Amino acid sequence: MELVVFGYQIVPGRDEPLAFAASFEECQRDALFEREELRRNDPDIEPLGAMAIYRLTLAWPDTDGLLAVLNEKTSLLDAIVIDRKRVGVVAD
Repeated sequence: MELVVFGYQIVPGRDEPLAFAASFEECQRDALFEREELRRNDPDIEPLGAMAIYRLTLAWPDTDGLLAVLNEKTSLLDAIVIDRKRVGVVAD
């Protein structure tokens, strides 16, 4: 069974870590809020770059994939993402 979620860059320009939401709109809203928080916490922050939004298709890993996660040889995210596409950006 596959599941689709959306993720945005918490740090503009960096794909790790990502924050996740159930819909594109929710993800976009959360990314805008994150940008506002960054500016509120540091009024002198340099201009923020664009934050990518991704559509991720997830599936439960097979036994080998799950064992790799449990034995800390790979991350859970790497084990469950079967497709990832950039679907938008949030910028000023």
